[in-house]
Amino acid sequence: MGGGENLHAGLFYAWWIFLNGFLSFFEIRFLQSLTGIRRRLSAIACLFVSCGLTFLVMYLQSSQMCRLLLHTGVIFCFCVFAMKVKVLEAVVPMAVILTAYMFMEGFQNVLMSRLVQMSVSERMGIAVQFAVSGVLAVVTAGSLCFMAKRFGHMRKEQESSYRQAVDCLNEAKDRNERYLAFQHDIDNHLLVLAGLVREKKYAQAEDYTRNLKAYSDSLAAGIRTGNLAADVLFSEKLIWAEARGIKVSLDIHFSKKYFIEDADLCTLLANGLDNCLNACEKEPREKREITVRAGMRHQFLLINMTNTIHCPESPAAGGTAGNDGGLLREKDYGVGLKNIKRTVEKYGGTMRAERKEGQFCLGMMLCLEPSAKGNRLSGEGK
Repeated sequence: MGGGENLHAGLFYAWWIFLNGFLSFFEIRFLQSLTGIRRRLSAIACLFVSCGLTFLVMYLQSSQMCRLLLHTGVIFCFCVFAMKVKVLEAVVPMAVILTAYMFMEGFQNVLMSRLVQMSVSERMGIAVQFAVSGVLAVVTAGSLCFMAKRFGHMRKEQESSYRQAVDCLNEAKDRNERYLAFQHDIDNHLLVLAGLVREKKYAQAEDYTRNLKAYSDSLAAGIRTGNLAADVLFSEKLIWAEARGIKVSLDIHFSKKYFIEDADLCTLLANGLDNCLNACEKEPREKREITVRAGMRHQFLLINMTNTIHCPESPAAGGTAGNDGGLLREKDYGVGLKNIKRTVEKYGGTMRAERKEGQFCLGMMLCLEPSAKGNRLSGEGK
């Protein structure tokens, strides 16, 4: 009898350590998918620590609550200290993990209490407990994988939008620095020109002036919206549109009185313009046309973009036809529109995407706060 009890105890220890390691593995994968951070050695160490603590609490016959707290505590420490995630940012994923773990434990306890009431044999009870705990662990792991995939996709969209905005801002910063350097050296250029004219080297002076003008033109954004980053973005997009025979009409005026992050403004404009340009490229050259209007009305920033499409019913801007008139359904938004929606909602605003009269229309409205501490929408002082 003693040998049988030892065998059962050994099986319980091995099974629960295996299940704990199995769940810990998928919990770590869930955290890695959410954050995009990979710490393989730390993850392996976390798995060993979690399995070791499982053996310890079982050996000491600790309560279920103690086991639960230790399990989530190990994962939380891995998230904060190994993956360097901020404590507040770790709360939500840890709450998801804790909820899934508690659901599994609770369901298993209810089932085991029913088995006790049914007075099944010991061997049958052990077999059922192993089977149920295994199935619940697989379901829990599958749920974490599903959520990790969804959240991981959202994270990639955000990173793509962020990189696009950063590239735009870096280009604006680089152009501004080159312009300041040119402005700083303008006196020296004038001295050189004066010297060439004084020595009657008119041909050299003309060449020097021509080269100086070409360099000056390359620094000028060509568009003045009131925001340096937006100027650079529109200039680059217009070059792209001109090469493909797309006519672009702009009517843009940003106010200096209200503040919006340059990265957020680039996200709105870049994603909206990319949708318009990609849609117009599918049209005949004579029908490729984009109109962009943006400006302030009181403290609201209004941005409207329209582009021609083949017909009102055809999908545009990364979506499919909706059922609510010409409105595009939110579930049909492409990556660009999702990035725009997320940014608009950050400023308590709304967006609207619809098809009407052979055009795709995108409207955005953001509620902006007055500039403070030198921050202003125009990007001055950079």
